[in-house]
Amino acid sequence: MASGENITAASALHEEAATAAKAWARQLASAASGGQLAIRRVIRSLHVVWAQPALLALPRDYDRLFTYYHERVCLQCGAVPKEASVCLLCGTLVCLKQACCRRHQVAEAVQHAQECGGGTGIFLVVTSTYIIVIRGRRACLWGSLYLDDYDEEDRDLKRGKPLYLSQDRLELLQAQWLAHRFDHTKRTWVWHRDSL
Repeated sequence: MASGENITAASALHEEAATAAKAWARQLASAASGGQLAIRRVIRSLHVVWAQPALLALPRDYDRLFTYYHERVCLQCGAVPKEASVCLLCGTLVCLKQACCRRHQVAEAVQHAQECGGGTGIFLVVTSTYIIVIRGRRACLWGSLYLDDYDEEDRDLKRGKPLYLSQDRLELLQAQWLAHRFDHTKRTWVWHRDSL
């Protein structure tokens, strides 16, 4: 890249990261002499649209979610998981507590939490509606995002009543995730021993 050439986000994908970062820093430094408006123009020219991270968009009716994920096969082992769990960070289906997808004595959900969430994983267990949060070496049951008409949970789907997404609970879960507040809000942590 020539020293006088402007860098964009698209061109940075095709450049060596260090070279692209240095070029962008030079471009930003030269814009700094032009004041705040010049800096804003440079930043806007990157064509980067930023949005706050968000959990997976979930359907209002639990039946739709259950129908979609029930009988889906795990991409890692090719089998239908006994306790299918969906990562709420990326939507990946994982085999919860199953030996089929263990690598180096670590179960799939724990591996996925490390790879996808930097050690934090938030999984919706399709067969029970419950949320399992993994933080490093510990895990906890968070509760359910889906409630019946009386705002009650239906653990393990035993009552058979229609369940609907609780927007308040979803917002609380997302706020705790974004603020890294799980350690301060949940008291029922257990050691998962790489078995989730």
